[in-house]
Amino acid sequence: MKRNLPIAPASRWGITLGFVAVLLGLWELASHGAGRPEYFLGPVAIANAVLHSLSTGNVWLPAVNSLYRAYAGFLIGGFAGVVLGLLSGVSRTVRDLFDVPQAFVHAIPKIALFPAVAVWLGFSDASRILVIALSCFFPAYLNATSGALGINPRYLWLSRNNEVGRFSTFVQVVVPASLPRTMVGLRISLMVAFILMVATEVIGSSDGLGTMVMTAYQDGNYSQMYAAICLIALAGYFSNQAVQKIAARLCRGQTMALGG
Repeated sequence: MKRNLPIAPASRWGITLGFVAVLLGLWELASHGAGRPEYFLGPVAIANAVLHSLSTGNVWLPAVNSLYRAYAGFLIGGFAGVVLGLLSGVSRTVRDLFDVPQAFVHAIPKIALFPAVAVWLGFSDASRILVIALSCFFPAYLNATSGALGINPRYLWLSRNNEVGRFSTFVQVVVPASLPRTMVGLRISLMVAFILMVATEVIGSSDGLGTMVMTAYQDGNYSQMYAAICLIALAGYFSNQAVQKIAARLCRGQTMALGG
């Protein structure tokens, strides 16, 4: 009986790139078909639009504004979620305090809170960052709690038997043992941050990439619209890769709960 040999990383990349190349080729051919609508642009036209936007510099300031909101909300919400999640995992009291409120608020689409927040803070960076932070809090909180609750009891038993204090146990045992699951929560929070970044910029007056997408759509400037979408995708991809690299370094020797 033959064994299925593992596919080498180089071969996997070849398969992936080949599949993507075929899809892009078919897309490009379809974009030159007769009777196609004007908004159906091919990958070559979209790539040219991206390069044009970068070369003229009209996307740099919107990109900086958008990334500021996304990263600020991610850092605030992610940090709060991780800290409270780890505390909830090791303390029944903290878990009882936060479980019901987080379950109630978590069920509300956070973009629905944006108009209410804007009543107090206006359609400002502060209101957008707050909504992004709220959205990032829950994946970080739930995964950190799950990671802390899933710690091998032997680690805590050894810590107690060696008379290690509660704070030292939290820092030296709970945090490292919970890292794989916690980092998964942060990666999910980062994806959510980019989603809410665009959603909050579409509503109300703004100066980010989300607004650029909507303005280009309303003006019928479809090449600019697709260029802005591609830039959002690229920023999200490289941000996710950065967090993934940090996670791999911090969790070296441990099994990550979510690869890719």
